[in-house]
Amino acid sequence: MNKKLILLFLSLFYCSTLFAQQGTFDEANTLFENGELNEAMALYRSIESEGHVSGALFLNMGITAVQLDSLGLAKYYFLKAQDFETTAQQANEALEFVNSQFSRQSAILPKLPWDRAVDWINDEITAFGLFLIGFLVTIAGLTLLYLGWFDKLPLKKTSPYLITLIITGSALAGLAFYADYVNQRYDEAVLISNSQRVLQQPEPESTLVSIAYEGYDLTVDQWKSEEHDNWLYIRLGNGQFGWMRNEGVKIL
Repeated sequence: MNKKLILLFLSLFYCSTLFAQQGTFDEANTLFENGELNEAMALYRSIESEGHVSGALFLNMGITAVQLDSLGLAKYYFLKAQDFETTAQQANEALEFVNSQFSRQSAILPKLPWDRAVDWINDEITAFGLFLIGFLVTIAGLTLLYLGWFDKLPLKKTSPYLITLIITGSALAGLAFYADYVNQRYDEAVLISNSQRVLQQPEPESTLVSIAYEGYDLTVDQWKSEEHDNWLYIRLGNGQFGWMRNEGVKIL
């Protein structure tokens, strides 16, 4: 095991005092220390299945997966640990190590500014938060407009500002609906199996589009995938689209 990952593990070994299933977690850590990796992973998964998740749990699962030589699975768990403030830094360091170990690297196109903006909305303020802001701005504009109609405000002087408020609020609300649509339809995923064929159609004999390898980042179109059992419609990091079997794909 990489020395950096060992240090990460030890730094978290005693840092989960508020963990919901501390006894089971400690038992899994002891199994890990004794080299009983499959048993340790089974206990970690039992904790996860009961909904008692934490950054420490996912980070330790990722480190265990590295020791089990399952780098794709390790990447998945480190990405999950990245969502917790307490383990974000350690998870980032672990991800750098894991990504450097994959024998095949995927070409990744940079996201467009619009896509980055939508991601920021969903990650930081949420679609509901943006909708609420847009709603309040629109209501403020309409309220001031009504006051102008009843001669409580100089309507001629203020009307450009009122219209700007109404348009801005409506635009923010519309953007919130779009961000929620994207969040509901698309999920990020990681391929944990050695390789998967990406096909034009959800049929084994369909034309080959590309081949995805362990550790590749995928974007899953959940709505389109629901049309065909055991198949996922995905986008690769290089922008290619296609269908793949759902075996070996872990959705974040």
